[in-house]
Amino acid sequence: MRHIARDRRGAGIAASLAIVGVAVGTTVAAAGGGAAGAGFTGPVQIPQSSGMGEPSIALDSSGRLFVTAPQTLGNINGGGSPVWSSSNGGSSWSAPVHPTGDPLSGGDTDLAVDTAGDVFQADLWLGNSAMAVSTNHGGSFIANEYGHTQPGDDRPWIVYSKKDNAIYMVYDGVDAVHVAKSAPLVVPQVGVLLAQDIPVIPETAVSVGLSISGVGLPVRECVCPPGGIAVDQNSGQVYVTYSKQNGGADGGGVGVSRSDNGGLTWTNLSIPGTGSTGSAFDVQYNFAPVKVDQNGTVYVAWAEGRNITTDSSGNHVASGGVAIKYAFSTTHGASWSSPVTLSTTSGTAVFPTLDVVSPGVVDVGWYGTSAGGDPNAVAASASWDVDFAHVSGANTASPAFSPAAAVTGIHTGCIQAGGSATSLCSDRSLLDFFQLVVDSAGKANIIYAAGTAAAGTNLFFVHQS
Repeated sequence: MRHIARDRRGAGIAASLAIVGVAVGTTVAAAGGGAAGAGFTGPVQIPQSSGMGEPSIALDSSGRLFVTAPQTLGNINGGGSPVWSSSNGGSSWSAPVHPTGDPLSGGDTDLAVDTAGDVFQADLWLGNSAMAVSTNHGGSFIANEYGHTQPGDDRPWIVYSKKDNAIYMVYDGVDAVHVAKSAPLVVPQVGVLLAQDIPVIPETAVSVGLSISGVGLPVRECVCPPGGIAVDQNSGQVYVTYSKQNGGADGGGVGVSRSDNGGLTWTNLSIPGTGSTGSAFDVQYNFAPVKVDQNGTVYVAWAEGRNITTDSSGNHVASGGVAIKYAFSTTHGASWSSPVTLSTTSGTAVFPTLDVVSPGVVDVGWYGTSAGGDPNAVAASASWDVDFAHVSGANTASPAFSPAAAVTGIHTGCIQAGGSATSLCSDRSLLDFFQLVVDSAGKANIIYAAGTAAAGTNLFFVHQS
């Protein structure tokens, strides 16, 4: 789905299908997956993935890989969005498997895997998100169309908590960003209904400068999606991220909320030094992935516009391009390091993805180009890569990293990529994000979309060799 605050203000989730469209499903032809950069295997095309974008990837304890991507709302095959699996490190992939019992979904998707190897999928249909589970390593899935108890949903992210033996979901509801949670997974099927559902960050579709009496927390001035969710697998603490979008001096930053009691109550925090203008669009390119290492250090990555100006049509344009940044916290989010810019070789960039390698070491990826300016407005000749940075000393004031291309030539021209200038770009073929996951050998596994609206798109996989 499109995740842009301007387009969603005042629309409401029920009406957003007509306004924002659905995941791309009408492309002309398959596009190439680009060329592998140094240290990565050649791209492997995911079978029957034509027209798809924003893929998610997960890994079980036996090294099996799982990928999902939205197939478009109003699907015609009678099942949910596809899931692919690989048992040979991504060298080859199964045919797509569609969860049964899910005739409505096809919007935003995500994956999580529990300690028993059961695979969970969230699959959006706007009124709610279906939750599906596979107990046979992705061979088949059963789904529940109503994955949580509150009506209205956009951009669900899910994560497994070993401490609670439960599945958490963060999603955008009609009144707030919500976090839902399953009961303990005494059997895997418990995870297809997340009965505990708590509003975390209040929202309104009207910019009215509200705050919660006695708390001083500004009400988020948009009905727009969260950035990500993570669990500290030792303590059980849960973290969600979001773009603050509170207007005035409170806007334009990366917000973080933490729960210490299983998602029942939340402490709302933020990362200082994020956003430069107070605009709701400073960090809206598009999500802010969050991860926690074994020592409890929290890492958040985001994409931030530089030199944001307003053009004659009222678009907030990042004339200085968009940078990929990260910050870390060793105090459970109470304080944060200064933001570090990772995309030092990119003129502009979008769609950060993040995973932990080991304590103090993280891998970060993004789509980057040498062209400058707002990604929604770069030249038609701009060539995009999957860029990658292995960051050591990531929990120190002097991290070491050397960004390079993991894959070159995945897309040409503009990318419709958040902010408020999306009307400048008609190519939304890559949708809103891609993902990487680090395996037990400490190597990055990347699933991404490649192509253009004119040539078509497919999903591709590369592995760090």
